[in-house]
Formats: sequence, structure tokens, C-alpha cells
Amino acid sequence: MDTIEKISQKTVVDQVMEKIKQLIADGVYAPGDKIPTETELATQFGIGRSSIREAIKIFNYLGILQSRASRGTIVCERSTISSEILSWVLLLGDDDQKELVELRGAIELWSLICLTSLIKEKCIKSEDVIAQLEEQVAIMEQAIENKDQKALKKADYDFHYIIIKGGDNHLFVSLYEILRTFMMIEIEQTHMKYTMQMKIVEEHRELIHAITSGDLLEASTTYKAHIENIKSLLETE
Repeated sequence: MDTIEKISQKTVVDQVMEKIKQLIADGVYAPGDKIPTETELATQFGIGRSSIREAIKIFNYLGILQSRASRGTIVCERSTISSEILSWVLLLGDDDQKELVELRGAIELWSLICLTSLIKEKCIKSEDVIAQLEEQVAIMEQAIENKDQKALKKADYDFHYIIIKGGDNHLFVSLYEILRTFMMIEIEQTHMKYTMQMKIVEEHRELIHAITSGDLLEASTTYKAHIENIKSLLETE
């Protein structure tokens, strides 16, 4: 006889959160809109105010709603949503480092392709991005000469962050910022594997050269080689 799956009992607060989420998903309330008061929601849902208050507190913490004494409770823009959510998803998951590198690679590869396309189209904005990348490579070189591993690590992260921002995808930028802690660990570990750290500078110069070529195939191939090298270094005992 097959095992019958037990019925899960959701708390009242869980149900309130689902109802509010559905109202936002259905477009009843959009970012910037004020939702009904606790009393009004309690009447609509047929429950006590305490459960409404608790649900709103949770949404406030997550950055989905913002309660203000003067204006009531407002639906927030996406950019205010707490990065804590995704950070904990990554921290509590069983993803290995290779998968995180590939996640980072997927985000950055598309950004790099977009940036390379801007170069090909001779977009003025792309010139500023290239100048910023070259500045980070110069910082890397100086950090190696000064044996400043902290500065080298930051410059490496900032180099790739500039590429992400250059791709003009705000969601990618947010994800990359959330990945910062993991990126810093990855960068530190790979830097330790180089017998000659000036190779780090050379690799990043190769990336700049590939981007400025305006050749999408060259840019994507060079970046893929960079990611594969990182994965290889992380696997080295």
C-alpha cells in the first residue's frame, strides 16, 4: 500500500504572506503603491491584526514592503529587496565551489559579450569602461610589486565587477554584489596557486585586448579560457 502524504498545516502568518504576495503578483499593488492598513487587511482576510502585523514585519525585513508612520505600508522597488535572501540560499546550499565559479562565469560572460558589442559599435561609454579596467590592471601590477595581497585581491574583484556593470544589466550587478564574499574567497585561493603572480596581470590584459578587439568570438573564447583556468587552479591540491 502506497504511503499517503500528510497534509501540511500552514500558519495563519504564512497564509497572509501568500495572499499579499498574490495581490502584488496579480498587479493589484505595484511598486510605490500603498497597501491597505492592518485593520483593513484583517477585515478583508477575516483574521486578527496580530497575524497581519507579523507578516508585514517579515516583508519589511526582506525589503519587499516598507512601513512608514506618515505614509503607511508601501510596496518597494526590486532594488531594495534584501540581499540576505540569496546570500543565505548560497550559504545553506550544498553547491560546490566549481558551481559558484560557473554561476559567476555565466553572468560575466554575457556582460563581457555586451561590452564587446559596445566596443564594436564604437560607443563612447565603452571607452570609459576600458579605462577603468586598465586602471585595475595597473593597481594589480603595483600590488604584486608591493607584495600587497589584499590590494591585489580587491583589484581582481573590481576588474570583473566593472565588466558586469559595463554590461548594463542591473540584476546581474546585484547578483555579483551578493557573490562578493564567495568571489573574494575564490580569488584569494587562486592567487595562492600562481608561482608567478605577474601571470595574473597578463591574463587580465588578455581579457582587455579581447574585449577591445570587438570580436565576440575572441572575447568569449578568451573569457572561457580564463574561467577554465580558475576552475583548474581551484582543483589543484
